[in-house]
Amino acid sequence: MDETANLLIGLALILLAARVSAQIAVALKLPSVFGVLLAGVILGPSVTGLVPESAALQGMSTVGVVLLLFVAGIETDLVQMRRVGAAATLAAIGGVAAPMAGAYVVARYFGFGNAESVFIGTILTATSVTVSASVLRELGYLQTKVGSAILGAAIIDDVIGVVVLTVVVNVEGGGSLFDLVKLGLFIPVSLFVGLWLVSFATTRLMGNDTHDKFVEVLALVLAFAWAAEALGGLAAISGAYLAGVLFGRTLLRDDLAEFGNLMGYALFAPIFFVTTGMMTDIHALLATPLFTTLLLVVAILGKVLGSGLGALAGRFTAKESLAVGVGMVSRGEVAIVIAVLGRNSGVIGDEVFAASIVVTLLTTLATPLLLRVTLPGLPKTADDTLDISRRGRLESQIEQLEG
Repeated sequence: MDETANLLIGLALILLAARVSAQIAVALKLPSVFGVLLAGVILGPSVTGLVPESAALQGMSTVGVVLLLFVAGIETDLVQMRRVGAAATLAAIGGVAAPMAGAYVVARYFGFGNAESVFIGTILTATSVTVSASVLRELGYLQTKVGSAILGAAIIDDVIGVVVLTVVVNVEGGGSLFDLVKLGLFIPVSLFVGLWLVSFATTRLMGNDTHDKFVEVLALVLAFAWAAEALGGLAAISGAYLAGVLFGRTLLRDDLAEFGNLMGYALFAPIFFVTTGMMTDIHALLATPLFTTLLLVVAILGKVLGSGLGALAGRFTAKESLAVGVGMVSRGEVAIVIAVLGRNSGVIGDEVFAASIVVTLLTTLATPLLLRVTLPGLPKTADDTLDISRRGRLESQIEQLEG
């Protein structure tokens, strides 16, 4: 069978497996990404080997990563970041610092080098609010003080995580003084040029009711991603995230979020998550059970203590702070993206990559259980800082996440 035929049957198996596994996961009240990752493990060389890795699949997977971070950027509500106050901000900072430091110490104890240890810590900084938002909504806490703090902290957490990743990739990639100067110049220049390009594109496309406008936006997003890596020495996903943030401030935001979710989650994201599962080496994981276990403990306690203490410093009660910390435990798409980036660049090996995927899956399972223990007893009074328009956007975003 030639390479084209292998690609076609491989894509067919990937998309079918992603669809079926996602439906099973949702039926079991788990995030769809959980089932899709497991489907990839089954299709990969560790289990059945039905779909071999290829350059074409890797390329499509890369496009999937770019679209995922573009959508994440669109859904970064800068207005909400200003409104959530000190508690959410401190919870986000603590939720990044504590797990990163804990993972670094564990990795160094097991003999990993400085670069690999820093990168392992970076993986654990991520937070996925999808699971927490679903549980908050189910139990009636979505629009409460605690719910608002968790969602706001998760937004800030993602921004900090992307910044940390950008710095780590540049420094650990052997960046010289020239590279740091180039990075320092690229960020303000890209913001200035990006604002102009996005403003120009929005003005030109607002009167266009056809789907052609999305093609132009997609081209701009891919150009942002290329420029970040080729000109700025950053990860391509940083450029995609920046493009999403800039377009998220325009009147095209809702249409682009819908387009990004359609393009990303219907085709390219399933390919990314399944191929990520395929890269997970079960045998490498079995060789490091203690390391994986300790990494999981750090992943959970780091968020609970770091985010919880941050919320406590922001004048939340002890019980409210515990709930905020628990709500930040689940990792998700961003953690997986960082792990894949580390593996593909050679910073982390198969053992660390496999451990990272397992930690992501298990924190996703643990978060709903922990929230159902910590939330009962907290007041369900709606948070007065949530205006009507933002509540509507919030409900719409949660429905997209659950879909």
